[in-house]
Amino acid sequence: MKKIITILLLAILLTFCGTTTEPNTNLDRPTDLDVDCNYVQEVNLSWNYVNGDEVGFLIQRKAEGGVYTIIDTVDAGIHEYSDINVIVGTTYYYMVAAVCDECQSEWSDEESVYVKLGFQSLNFGTDQTFEVVTWNIEHFPKNLDVTVEYAVQIIRGLSADIYALQEIESSSYFEDLIETLNNDDNENTWDGYRATTASYYINLAYIYKTNIIEISDIYEIYSYGYNREFPRHPLVMEMQWNGSYVYIINNHLKAGGDGDLELGDEWDEETRRYDACNLLDEYISQNLPDENVIVLGDLNDELTDLQENNVFITFLNEIDEYDFTDMEIAEGPEVYWSYPSWPSHLDHILITNELFDEFILEDSDIQVLRIDELLDGGWSEYDNNVSDHRPVGLKLAYP
Repeated sequence: MKKIITILLLAILLTFCGTTTEPNTNLDRPTDLDVDCNYVQEVNLSWNYVNGDEVGFLIQRKAEGGVYTIIDTVDAGIHEYSDINVIVGTTYYYMVAAVCDECQSEWSDEESVYVKLGFQSLNFGTDQTFEVVTWNIEHFPKNLDVTVEYAVQIIRGLSADIYALQEIESSSYFEDLIETLNNDDNENTWDGYRATTASYYINLAYIYKTNIIEISDIYEIYSYGYNREFPRHPLVMEMQWNGSYVYIINNHLKAGGDGDLELGDEWDEETRRYDACNLLDEYISQNLPDENVIVLGDLNDELTDLQENNVFITFLNEIDEYDFTDMEIAEGPEVYWSYPSWPSHLDHILITNELFDEFILEDSDIQVLRIDELLDGGWSEYDNNVSDHRPVGLKLAYP
């Protein structure tokens, strides 16, 4: 039956397109048309209708200074529509009408919307590269359903293949996030994994494109007896890219400290991060010595500290084995840092030498993804609804 209705609507669309149709008094006009442009550069329409005699609805649109054209139809009972074929910087006008066999209601009131610059303008994810993003979504979801909606738009807009997340407190909202991604994204399918062992429920997690990424396993390391070094156990993802295995180790190291290592005090926060880094180096050396490894996360310290106080010194001293891909960001202007409210740069992505050749390719890149600068309310809107950390993304080109 749905197929028959769709065919009928297409016939009506062809009949009405470019013509003037007398309204039918048996059909009420749609009311309360609402038009909004999201940060994924989509125009979303919704309206009310209660008549019941319609077989569907016509949607017409014009650009400012242009003429109306019917752009699509939807079946009866559907009172929303997403227009994805829009151009940034354009104001569009919309109206909706109900239709039955050879008849049409009056058009709804006209509503307009300006298509603003969206997250795609960050030019991150591409079909020709592999992307992984580390992102502390503070106390997810800090503003409940509103945070979920922002996260969905950010994830879709950046279009990375894998998101390594920190501070995912709610399992149910995490599942809602994945479900909404799959409902809203017509190009990709999504899945996720959330750990459950962290204190205060601030767990590590992954979200990834199942149509792009082949996952072999996801598991924790240093799970028992290492809560001092790892209050959140590192979460490893084994996956395949470009015909090879890649191991991603997601971390959220202990926060706090005064910036000075106190190696005599094992519960000093800086010392705990220092020991955690040494254990990560040990794990890679013993278990993944010749593998493609990416270590990332909210590592809660700065790469640019003096050597005697630098918790990452083990990695920094092994320049033939490791490379902090975001070192230039850490050494650069604070406007590009991942934690602007301090300001500091705390979220890092480390690679092993097996990925050095990919990282130096022209299409590879590392960015702090400054989502807040694209929001109407700037940093305040982002901090109130999403997080106090910006995401950091690594893009690797195929050799």
